[in-house]
Amino acid sequence: MERHCRWCEFALPSGCRSDAKFCDVRCRQSFFRFAKGRGIRPAARSPLRLAYADPPYPGKSRLYKGHRDYAGEVDHFRLICRLEHEFPDGWALSTSAESLGHVLRFCPARVRVAAWFRGERVTVSYSPLSAWEPVLYCGGRARKSEGDDRRTDALVFVSRPRRSDPRRVIGAKPSQFAFWLFGLLGMLPGDDFHDLYPGSGRVLDAWKLFGRK
Repeated sequence: MERHCRWCEFALPSGCRSDAKFCDVRCRQSFFRFAKGRGIRPAARSPLRLAYADPPYPGKSRLYKGHRDYAGEVDHFRLICRLEHEFPDGWALSTSAESLGHVLRFCPARVRVAAWFRGERVTVSYSPLSAWEPVLYCGGRARKSEGDDRRTDALVFVSRPRRSDPRRVIGAKPSQFAFWLFGLLGMLPGDDFHDLYPGSGRVLDAWKLFGRK
């Protein structure tokens, strides 16, 4: 049976060891950098149905014309209505700082805004460079933080392109962001998690690691 690399998903080269899981050192290192921050958590006694949406930000859909799921500009009003209707247990939505005011108009009053400080993307600009992205979140699980398992509504993590990732797309979120997101919603193994705009698919990969009992 043909075996595939756990990171790039290409077929493992012939003649590799029977217990090999990666093509080469680069893929192995990329996977373990991605998995950093995972942990073992108790299973949910009452599973929740939760969702995360990371659509093209308003006015930026043109950047994704080559993606197989491209469908033009996203109607954020309809998207938030869908999140509220289909995922009453909780949901989260990423957007840009410049679009925050526009998107908040469609949100329920109980929504909260968290911040990911990802660092600036150096370029020529006539206005202050954006160095953070808001994450709107609603609902989730209230659970007591213990030891180092503390949850905050801010993440400081400088994002770098995953150049070894054959599935990477513009704006792909790092695994540290995904683990922080799961903490925002108080997620536990056994929860029913949906990524509505999978993009590279790495947020779901992070959930598989985070969701270990």
